[in-house]
Amino acid sequence: MTLGVPDICQLTLSELVEQARRVCRASSLPVIVDGDNGYGNALNVVRTIEALEYACASMVTLEDTVLPRAYNDSAQQLIPVDEACSKLKAALQTRRDPAFAIFARTHALPGQPVDALLERIKAYSATGIDGLCIFGLTDKDVLGQIAASTHLPLMLITYGEVDLGSQQMLTDNKVRIRLQGHLAYEAAVQATYQSLQALHLRHNPGAELRNASASAKTLISEYSRQSHYDTLINNYVTPDM
Repeated sequence: MTLGVPDICQLTLSELVEQARRVCRASSLPVIVDGDNGYGNALNVVRTIEALEYACASMVTLEDTVLPRAYNDSAQQLIPVDEACSKLKAALQTRRDPAFAIFARTHALPGQPVDALLERIKAYSATGIDGLCIFGLTDKDVLGQIAASTHLPLMLITYGEVDLGSQQMLTDNKVRIRLQGHLAYEAAVQATYQSLQALHLRHNPGAELRNASASAKTLISEYSRQSHYDTLINNYVTPDM
C-alpha cells in the first residue's frame, strides 16, 4: 500500500528496497521483508537478495506464486516446484551473511490437495533454506502434517479468526512466527481516518461526514481506488474470464 494502490504487484524492487532501508534505519529490531516472488526468475532473485541484504533486512520471504497475474488466468497460480527450488538455491548462493534468513513462502490454496502442498514443503526444505512461510492455512490438522514434513521453523500468515490450536500446539508444530494479515496496518488506517473526521467536526460541527463508520477494509479499498483497478484488470488482464 506504499503507493496508495491495491496489493496487485505494482511495487518495484527499487521501491521495496528503499522502503526496507528506511525501516531498518529507524529500528533496532530485526526486519522481515516480503520479497514477493523475487521480482522475476532466478536472476531477478539474485538482485533482490543482494539489494535487501545491503538494505540491512534480517529476513526475506520468497513466494512461489506467478507474479504479476498471468493473462486470462486466476489470481493465485503457483510456479512449478523445480523452478521454485531453483530460485531458492539462487537466493542462498547469493547471500553473503548466513544470518540473513531466507524463508520460502507457499500458499495453502482452497481446493489444493494436501499432498501437493506437502510436496512443496519437502522440496523447499531440502534446498537449505532457513524456514518456511505458509499463507492462508486454516486447518490445524494440515498444520500438523506440515510440521511432520519438515525440520524447519514455520511462519504463518492468516486472516480473520482462524483456529490453528493453542499457543503450545503452535509451538509444538514448529510455528515460531504468526502474523494476522494486515491487522495493525488496518487499525492504523482507521484510527487516522477517525482522528481526521474528529478534527473536521471540531471546526465544522454541522458537517455531514462520509464513511463515518466504515471498516478499515472499506477505507483502504476506497483510497487505493480498488474499483478502478478491478475495472482495469477485467478489461485488460482477464477480458475473457
